[in-house]
Amino acid sequence: MKLSHLYSNQPEIFTPIRFREGFNAVVARIDNPKDEKKLGHNLGKSLLIEVIDFALLKGVNKDHFLKRHPELFDRFIFFLEIQLPSGGWVTIRRSVEEPSKIAFKRHEEPNANFVDLEASGWDHWRESFRNAVNLLDSMLALTPIKPWPYRKGLGYFLRTQKDYQDVFQLAKFGKGKDVAWKPYLARILGFDDSLLTEKYEADAELKDWRAKQSQIEAETNLKPKDFDKLRASLDAKQAEVDGKVAALDSFDFHGQEIELTRSLADSVEAEIAANNSFLYNARHDLQQIEKSLVTSLEFDLGDVKRVFEESKISFPGQLAHDYDALVTFNRKILNERQSMLGERAEELRKEISQLEAENQTLGKRRQEILKVLGGTDSLRKFKELQKELDADRAGLELLREKSERLEQLIAAQKKLRETKERVADLTTSIEEAIQSSNKRYKAIQQTFREIISKVLHRSALMFVEPNGEGNMEFRAEFSDGNDLQTDEDRGTSFRKMLCIAFDLAILVSYSKERFFHFVYHDGALEALQAKLRLALLRVVRETCDEHGIQYIFSTLSEDIPPGDTQGLCPNDDEIVLKLHDGGDTGRLFKMKPF
Repeated sequence: MKLSHLYSNQPEIFTPIRFREGFNAVVARIDNPKDEKKLGHNLGKSLLIEVIDFALLKGVNKDHFLKRHPELFDRFIFFLEIQLPSGGWVTIRRSVEEPSKIAFKRHEEPNANFVDLEASGWDHWRESFRNAVNLLDSMLALTPIKPWPYRKGLGYFLRTQKDYQDVFQLAKFGKGKDVAWKPYLARILGFDDSLLTEKYEADAELKDWRAKQSQIEAETNLKPKDFDKLRASLDAKQAEVDGKVAALDSFDFHGQEIELTRSLADSVEAEIAANNSFLYNARHDLQQIEKSLVTSLEFDLGDVKRVFEESKISFPGQLAHDYDALVTFNRKILNERQSMLGERAEELRKEISQLEAENQTLGKRRQEILKVLGGTDSLRKFKELQKELDADRAGLELLREKSERLEQLIAAQKKLRETKERVADLTTSIEEAIQSSNKRYKAIQQTFREIISKVLHRSALMFVEPNGEGNMEFRAEFSDGNDLQTDEDRGTSFRKMLCIAFDLAILVSYSKERFFHFVYHDGALEALQAKLRLALLRVVRETCDEHGIQYIFSTLSEDIPPGDTQGLCPNDDEIVLKLHDGGDTGRLFKMKPF
């Protein structure tokens, strides 16, 4: 896989870029530096990697620079043409406004332009993001890393400035779990990645079983050694329950008579309860009626006339007549109502008296029945035994619950032992894999050492060792005894060289297989001495020529070493993009800084 052509539907703002086979440079010229470091951040040379990554279907959120400024970039549609390992090219179409709707077009000739291609002309149109990633993965068919997807290790070949902090752990992996990237890296280095994946899974299972064991122990306050004792207690309690059930079954209470008496007692209780309910309602109604019976209508027409006179308002005779008629009518209604209420009150008093008499009779009958039931020795024994049986059954259920939890604890301990054994076996297998090494890993180590030696004239080692958890730990360090980290700038530049050497060593190892055959290093020449820059350029050119690798790097023009007499520095044909600080036209996106 190599990059071929990057363009957009806004060519006047984003200049199309045609990548070459072999050596490619993105050069930013700083004529009017604004700070002493002269890094040229505003020109966009570092943003180019993000645009390429976007076109290669990186998942984006609102923090991506293209999404942070929708007013500037929503109109953009990017097209990336890549060369497939199987031959031919494919163009990926992805818009900023709808990044989850992606199109693909296969073609036999490079440097196509499909900006104006209708929807019907695309092989796949408006594919969902997930489908698009799977489609591109199947087109690339990077068999050496299967079943890992192509995007898993893409970051090693699109190195941003943030990715030079660690040779192996890319910035996108951040502080994530090692299982997210170490098995893949082990696969790239020729190791059996399934060992590492299984080991991390076993570690997680071991942690879960330990937590489950602790939880059960805390809940039950039991230990596995208590199992036989608990089982004996369970058997003893079950025997007690069975014995009491048998004893209850053997009692003879002249069954029908006892049951009849008990039913009779229940019937009497029900009648008393019903009578009490009626009594309550009747007494309440009687109380309300008695309050209403004492209500009278009081109206003095003389008081009304006196109010009118005091207010010096005449009181017409007709109005006095109307008032008299109204008072007479209301008194008639009140009298009729009180007569009816009086009749109802008398009925309620009779009902109450009758219910109270019935309750007295029922109460006596209940006392006689209870006396009969309570005075039987056999029945008293029956009740006592029934209470004991209920308590024993509750205790038996508690013992069963404890037994079940203890069985779960024992099962958890068994799983814990099995998982520990599996962890130990996998740890041993990983150690053996590291000790035995493999051909690819040795070849990558050798290429890595040679690149560092040719560029820095120093010795460096790349190696793998087991860590405290029995997993792989990847190391890359200098071995000549010089403490290069004491000088921060030199430490940064030399660490960057370790990253560059690692990426190139990987590409050399897979140069004849279906794999990535390109790498983009942002700021590859920064902070290196002039002679070291020339040495790096020489190694890069030799690697490109010998192994067919496409190398892309961005640099400031001032970082291109002077005095090049061997044609190592990029010539005009090899500079695929020129940027400058002379105005908006010199930026990656020809617009005001954002």
